[in-house]
Amino acid sequence: MMAVVFWKTWRPGKLARDTLVLSTWFGLRSLAQAALFFIVARALGSQGYGAFSAVLALVGGWACFSGLGGHVILMRDVARNPHRFASSFGATLVSLGVGTVPLFLLYLTSAWKILPQVSWLVVVFIGLGELVFWPITNIAICAYQGAERMGRAGQMMLAPVGTRLGGAVALLALSLKSEGDGQLLSWWAGLYAAASGLAAGYAYYRLQCDLGRPLWPGEQRFLEHLRAGWPFSLWGSAYKLYVDADKFLLAGLLSLEVAGVYSAAYRLVDLALIPLYSLLGAVAPRLFRAGAKGTSHALQSVFPLVVPALGYSMAVAVALTLAAPLLPHLLGRTYQETVEVVRWLAWLPLISLPRFFLNHALATSDAQTKGMVVLLVGALLNIGLNLWWIPKWGWQGAAAATYGAEAIMALLLFCMYLTNQRRTVDE
Repeated sequence: MMAVVFWKTWRPGKLARDTLVLSTWFGLRSLAQAALFFIVARALGSQGYGAFSAVLALVGGWACFSGLGGHVILMRDVARNPHRFASSFGATLVSLGVGTVPLFLLYLTSAWKILPQVSWLVVVFIGLGELVFWPITNIAICAYQGAERMGRAGQMMLAPVGTRLGGAVALLALSLKSEGDGQLLSWWAGLYAAASGLAAGYAYYRLQCDLGRPLWPGEQRFLEHLRAGWPFSLWGSAYKLYVDADKFLLAGLLSLEVAGVYSAAYRLVDLALIPLYSLLGAVAPRLFRAGAKGTSHALQSVFPLVVPALGYSMAVAVALTLAAPLLPHLLGRTYQETVEVVRWLAWLPLISLPRFFLNHALATSDAQTKGMVVLLVGALLNIGLNLWWIPKWGWQGAAAATYGAEAIMALLLFCMYLTNQRRTVDE
């Protein structure tokens, strides 16, 4: 009887509601991303998709420097004091404007050196989408998350995927009339840039309507914003290098076909992680508030999430292993080897959990420099292992390098946590 009364009177807390809202939007986004992935991968074939994935992986490492981490500081400022939105928004936009041109030139130089086999037109268009347009949308997402307007944040997350899905449908129509994968890849790169620009324009307009216009900062305010944000840009870049280095290294050291097969498998695993991303996104404002008191308080807010995340990751690993043989039927015959790659990577979500939670606790407690150092070590280790193992074992070497880097980063973060606890006790 008491149980019946409990269920009739129970109402979900704010974290549960926010997680549900974000999960719903993430769910819609994941459906759109899945459709986008299957259309583009099938239309381009393994070689074309390998080239696209390699360029996207390379530009992703540079894109994290866009705005020099200002978007994270914007989320932090709004979460802790909503009245700081206008000044923080202005400082974030100035940071973005200052860094875009030199960043784009560095990206073009690295693409010329690392991926000379990819069309220059493809490199430029994807660079526009990721270095110019995506950061604007990301600023809007972070601002809404900080204000705990998860519904609107979810809409901003869906916007670029929705516009790119429209571009993918156009690509599918073009693929029926064309036999050249190289030409299709160039068309897709142009469509990708246009779709990203459309989403960025909508996000900027919507943000000003909902939360207000930017207040342009003075020199001192801008420098404060910059000092707080730059570790997050290094953090993000280290993370992207860690996650994506294997894709452009496979393209450079082996072939675009192998990179395409591996990237397709990795993309499927990443799609399965969307509910975990939504949970961490929903809890971020709460972690920033708890983190103002120290890392231990942020960790205490994280611990209740571990058990459900563990159960979900186990279920994902089993589901991916069982469903892997269906992939060649969906993607085409050139993706036959994806079955084995998915089975190798299926347990990555489970292995990644310690890093996920410990990193978020550090990032939200003003200890982002420590987390940045760990991710940088992990990225460099991953790159080193890839350079060593890919020539010897192919994509299996890339997968093994990813697991090895995850284990080392988890160990380093745990040691940091123990050190922090000892210092707290001593004080």
